Amino acid sequence: MPDDATRTSHPSRSGVSRRGFLAASATVALGAAGLAAAPPAAGAPLPRLPGEVGRLQGQVTARGTVYDAVEVDIRGDRAWIAVPRSVVPGSRTAVGVAWFYHGSGSSHEALLNGFGYEMRQLVDRGVVCICQDAGGNGYAGPYAMRVQADGWEYVSSLCKVGANFLRATSGGGALAAEVLGAKLLPDIVGLYFVNALWDVRRAYELGGRTEIGPAYGYSTAAIDRTNPARHPSSAWSGDRIRIVHTTTLDLVTPAAVHAIPFYERARPTAAEVTRRTHTLGHTTPRFVADEVPLYFRRWWEAWMSEKARGLR
Repeated sequence: MPDDATRTSHPSRSGVSRRGFLAASATVALGAAGLAAAPPAAGAPLPRLPGEVGRLQGQVTARGTVYDAVEVDIRGDRAWIAVPRSVVPGSRTAVGVAWFYHGSGSSHEALLNGFGYEMRQLVDRGVVCICQDAGGNGYAGPYAMRVQADGWEYVSSLCKVGANFLRATSGGGALAAEVLGAKLLPDIVGLYFVNALWDVRRAYELGGRTEIGPAYGYSTAAIDRTNPARHPSSAWSGDRIRIVHTTTLDLVTPAAVHAIPFYERARPTAAEVTRRTHTLGHTTPRFVADEVPLYFRRWWEAWMSEKARGLR
């Protein structure tokens, strides 16, 4: 299906995000290390991480990049983290981090499975990838919000983060969109949003009480407090968003409730918001796996340019 390549240019937010503590020198370092075109050189195995419960050590991508995949417990929530051997914990060299938000009913294992191909392509470019268990099952409820904050504290303690990328599918869209809309992570360069949830209140009212209700204690007030759809257009000012949705039946995240209203809300102020459609219902189309690293790289380059010009 053709792209809806509508892009709008608007002034970006002044300064860095509210937790933007990264120095300009770190951003320059990211240019040398993050999203590299060639596979990073293999280094030493990743040392044991805090809360580590298991690992797949010395994994190799199709392009020959060596990485370690480590399962950790972050204050009660499990996560898989994939770290290229080129990344040295504690180094002053900034790296990019990709946050994967799985669908409801899935788990952090999605990083190795459903997201695996995308993850490995990003690892080839020197990006650290993480998928937390609560990223989809908790929607944007209180527990998921706490887990997200814990995850950021954990990752930023391991390495110097120069840029954050968001990739969401299905129920994971609620937390990813809230992270972007409320700027819960610093230096977010873009969100790639596939068949994903945006308006949690409408989803709850349209038959999602059994799935969504427990994450919010069946409280509509709690849903409304962190519903991404509550944000005005200005909340997406300067953001970069790619929205993928079906033109056929999707009973889980119907486009008329989520993808299309999100697109229309963000379009007036976003630096870039694009859509691409497919006909596979709630199934993720094959083109997504190839698009993700390309979009992340282009967004990162645009963000770097804005940073150099003092626009962020």
